[in-house]
Amino acid sequence: MYHPKIIGLVVGLAIGIVLVWLGVWQAVVVGVLGLVGWLIGKYVAGELAIVDALLDRFLESRRGGRP
Repeated sequence: MYHPKIIGLVVGLAIGIVLVWLGVWQAVVVGVLGLVGWLIGKYVAGELAIVDALLDRFLESRRGGRP
């Protein structure tokens, strides 16, 4: 089984290449989508704890500070 970060990177790049085919700005979009896929892979692998902390903080503020 491949590592989730690698899978996320490949999926993000594939989606980016399919959505935008040629050009400078499209290449930037492909890179951003690759980065997003890599970050999703890291999160799924449990290597990106900052997302959990930010999500908890956001949800706490939405609830008005109630646990």
